[in-house]
Amino acid sequence: MMWEVISSHWHQILFLITLIVVAVRLESEVKNLRKDVEDITKRDTYVETVKLRAEVDVLNKQTSALWDFCNKLRDKFTNGGH
Repeated sequence: MMWEVISSHWHQILFLITLIVVAVRLESEVKNLRKDVEDITKRDTYVETVKLRAEVDVLNKQTSALWDFCNKLRDKFTNGGH
C-alpha cells in the first residue's frame, strides 16, 4: 500500500522535498545577506562619523583663526588710534 502511494506520487514527493531544500537555502542566504547589509551599514556610519569629525575640526580651526584675525585687527585699530 505505502509503496503504491510512493510510486504513484513520486514526482509530487520529489517536488515537495526540492521545494523544502530550496526554501531552507534561500532562508540561509537571506540571513547572510542581512548580516552583510548590517555590517556595511555600521561601517558606512563609522566612516561618515569620522568624515564629519574631521570637518568639524577644520571648521573649529577656521573659526579660531577668524577670531584671532578679528582680535588682531581690533587691537591694531585700538592701539593705532591712541
